[in-house]
Amino acid sequence: KTTKADPTDPECNLFNLYLDEYDTKWTSQINRLDYLVISSGHWFYRPVIFYENETISGCQYCALPNTTQLPLYYGYTKALRTSLRAILENFKGLAFLRSFSPQHFEGGPWDKGGDCVRTRPYRRNETIPEGADLKIHDIQVEEFRAAEEEMKKKQGLRLRLMDTTQAMLLRPDGHPGRYGHMQTAA
Repeated sequence: KTTKADPTDPECNLFNLYLDEYDTKWTSQINRLDYLVISSGHWFYRPVIFYENETISGCQYCALPNTTQLPLYYGYTKALRTSLRAILENFKGLAFLRSFSPQHFEGGPWDKGGDCVRTRPYRRNETIPEGADLKIHDIQVEEFRAAEEEMKKKQGLRLRLMDTTQAMLLRPDGHPGRYGHMQTAA
């Protein structure tokens, strides 16, 4: 479940993320679906205040006083686990977890002048960058396996992992390059 930290400020890019709560906007409609795809990851690279048990447990990419700075992996793991639990408890159809598509920015991160200018997939003799994105993939596989064990106890739900990370790692030409930035960005 997420909300804007200040919904009255259109410039506010800080979000509240309730790591142990379902978002009823989608869980209330989940039984109407035959298929469900979870495709997440990049959204979590933003300033976020984490809540657990209705209390702030920390934040990432924020400068709030007296607030513990937590890594992206902390919030992502818990949010994915909560989402998978909502599916296991409320869904009867076929669910897919699509794995993370790595970024390929060179020369810095996307918001600091990084760009993806490649026009073809990597070749065998080229070095493929590794980094934080692959840790997101590892978290997804680990949480999928745990949910899969829980699913075996439940009749009716089918859960599949659509692991596209390796294929997308080879395809930097699929990224928007300079077009992924706001028009006003350098």
